[in-house]
Amino acid sequence: MGTFAHIILIAGFSLGLTAADIQPVARILNSRCLDCHDSDTNKGGINLAKLLAADNLNRSQTAALWEKLDKAVRTGEMPPENKEPLTDSEKAQIAKWYELTYVLKNGKEHVGQTPLRRLSRYELINTLEDLLFISLKQPYVFSPEVPALLPSTLETILPADAPGESGFHNDAEQLAGSKPPILEYVQAFEYALRKFAQSSESRNKVFGFSKEPKTLPEKDAKKILQHFTRRAWRGYSNRENDLVVWKTYQKNQKSMLPVQALLDAMKTALLSPAFIYRMEEIKDQATPYNVNAYELASRLSYFLWASMPDKELFALAEDGELLKEPILSNQIDRMLNSPKRLSLAEDFAGQWLGFNEIISNRVLYRNQNWNRGVYDEVLFFFDELIRSDRSLLEIIDSDWIYQSNYTGVRAKGSNTFLPSRYQDILKWRRQRPEGIRERFYEPPRLIKISDDQRGGIITSVGILRVTSAPEKTNPIRRGVWMLDKIIGRKMHAPENVPALSKSQKVNGKRLVDLAEILKAHTSKAICISCHKHIDPIGLGLESYDPYGKWRTIYKNKRPVKASGRFPNGDQFQTPDQMKEILVNEYEKPIVKNITERMLSYAIGRKINPYDRPAVKRIYTALEKNGFKITTLIQEIVSSPQFKRRQD
Repeated sequence: MGTFAHIILIAGFSLGLTAADIQPVARILNSRCLDCHDSDTNKGGINLAKLLAADNLNRSQTAALWEKLDKAVRTGEMPPENKEPLTDSEKAQIAKWYELTYVLKNGKEHVGQTPLRRLSRYELINTLEDLLFISLKQPYVFSPEVPALLPSTLETILPADAPGESGFHNDAEQLAGSKPPILEYVQAFEYALRKFAQSSESRNKVFGFSKEPKTLPEKDAKKILQHFTRRAWRGYSNRENDLVVWKTYQKNQKSMLPVQALLDAMKTALLSPAFIYRMEEIKDQATPYNVNAYELASRLSYFLWASMPDKELFALAEDGELLKEPILSNQIDRMLNSPKRLSLAEDFAGQWLGFNEIISNRVLYRNQNWNRGVYDEVLFFFDELIRSDRSLLEIIDSDWIYQSNYTGVRAKGSNTFLPSRYQDILKWRRQRPEGIRERFYEPPRLIKISDDQRGGIITSVGILRVTSAPEKTNPIRRGVWMLDKIIGRKMHAPENVPALSKSQKVNGKRLVDLAEILKAHTSKAICISCHKHIDPIGLGLESYDPYGKWRTIYKNKRPVKASGRFPNGDQFQTPDQMKEILVNEYEKPIVKNITERMLSYAIGRKINPYDRPAVKRIYTALEKNGFKITTLIQEIVSSPQFKRRQD
């Protein structure tokens, strides 16, 4: 497309912004970008002419392309190295226009429209357990001879959730886009209520009596149900909902015993949107406003526990004390000292890092003890980060790990302990219960390592396994995983990519060195732009086989070369040296990525450009405090994204 046509597009551009708003940026794109990225050249599949022809900046495809452009300019990826770089002034003009258009709203920070959040399967099961004071998950198995990786009854009844754009199952938009499984809800709630009815202790906690009475005064029944719905609906009150539950009881008490009538009314309460969804008061305001104390209690408990608020949180919400910053901060500490904090390792880290695949993906199954040990190593490591308030960067490298006896991998080191901030919530798993005479499954031990082959999560057996093919390693797969999950650089594979094996022969010569095969595989310019980031990290992990064992030669006796050069020129010869570069040179993108991942999990949606000011403030606080994980949690809870909503 010629320059004349580009100018026409600039002049005709409109979307509620005046032509003067866009023209300086449009001139930069016209002179520096469109020669390679217009509708004719479309280099890399990017057509920036679409941006200048767009009539609505809020359209998702337009916004996504502007975001990609903004990121390429900010990181210096565009223009490419063989082109004249943009001047500081040109970069500043693009950045300022993008900030005013996509980050701020009328020149002010905002939090975006707050979505309605449905409980995920994991959250629903946890909530039913806490609401009814019963156990619905598979009990922990102490014997290695008893199946321990089976799903619970409710996990077989309720369909699994698909991850949304945030990467998590609690993604509000994804859950809203799928139909609530009402029939499965009915079946699940009936099962949970049967278990509840069979427990005299549970009945006593909810009803105030354990033995079933033959009669129950209406005022007592109403009090029981009002208290139950107040907890089940997490402080949300709606007269119509209350009336439906009460009428259900009144209708059934004529033909049922009191307890059965109560159970039927409780099922009605559970099927209410007020239980299945996390209801919040809507004020129809386009500017952010604070949530109320009950809503904050729910946001906090589902973030840290993936479950409903407990008695103390409800009490603080009722008198409004939870809205006070010191009280809120103390509650975070209290909740992180609870066994229920395990959800952060199981649900958040399990999904983010993908190690939950070790127990859910049958392709990765080897044997029960191996899979349990591999999973537990990562689970215990992440919980230790919280328990001992460690630096986020220890995910990359640390001088301690959790080591299982069942993985076939032994790191040199000795048993140790770390100064802890919170209680050891997994201690009970190491204690043999009375009556267990058969062999005892031994959870992983905390050790201080004395070699440079291990350390951090990225070289744990679990992560090395989930990033490998069934019987061989794939440096591209591992490199993409590292860039996406750890550094925060999502890669998109181009179309019609040939298999790596197709690049083993060049000009009739057979290549045997993996680095040379990768070089041949990615020889095209369009490939190099991504693979210069992917390949070094992937090759840096080649010292580990598909099952996480250290190796120096392949099965074909060729030597392993775990060396590479990062795009910034830094070189390494070993995985340990690679990790050192990651910690020192990639600290900011790594910490920023972890921040965005946990914030996304906490608020139930993907991170958008308007979240940048909050992410920046959180990073600054982390930098001042040694990147401690509890600082991250405290700062997320203090952020406008967490404490406010916007309609």
